[in-house]
Amino acid sequence: MERVEAEQIATRTLDPGERLLWSGSPNPGRSAAQVLVATFIGIPSVGFAVFWIYTAYHIASRSAHAPGPWALFPLFGLPFLLIGLGVMLSPLWAYLAAQRTVYAVTDQRALIISSLGARGVRAYSHDDIGELSMVERADGSGDLFFANRTMVTQRGYASQRVGFIGIPEVRSVEQLLRQNLKEQRAA
Repeated sequence: MERVEAEQIATRTLDPGERLLWSGSPNPGRSAAQVLVATFIGIPSVGFAVFWIYTAYHIASRSAHAPGPWALFPLFGLPFLLIGLGVMLSPLWAYLAAQRTVYAVTDQRALIISSLGARGVRAYSHDDIGELSMVERADGSGDLFFANRTMVTQRGYASQRVGFIGIPEVRSVEQLLRQNLKEQRAA
């Protein structure tokens, strides 16, 4: 997404009196690379599902009995096939999501705006901003984490870091966030 387009999307999200300080979007390739491992997790599931469907179909078709419940046996592999394909394609989903995401820093909050279908805005005020954590790459791009989100899982609670992923000039955005939001809390 172009910088001008990201700025327009961010501007439409502002509250009255709020001032936009920075806007940008994640690098889609970087977002896809972060979930590339999922592709390798999906391969065995797809392989098993294809094997199951193929084998069950041939066993059912060679059965001496009239078609009965065994004819449905190949269908048991379809959920594994669909889930495996979804997991294998997760880098594509991450790439497409990054193309429809805008990050913004205003004088009042940090915004993560996603427009997958309906527009969703996650806003983090100065009270939500915690310890800033930055990962900078050699080209100056990187990831900036500024909050934590608690999620309920099967094993209890898990904390997930929230921030701007794959942004250019990460150090300048970190300084801007620190000066305008983190320091507001101290004042």
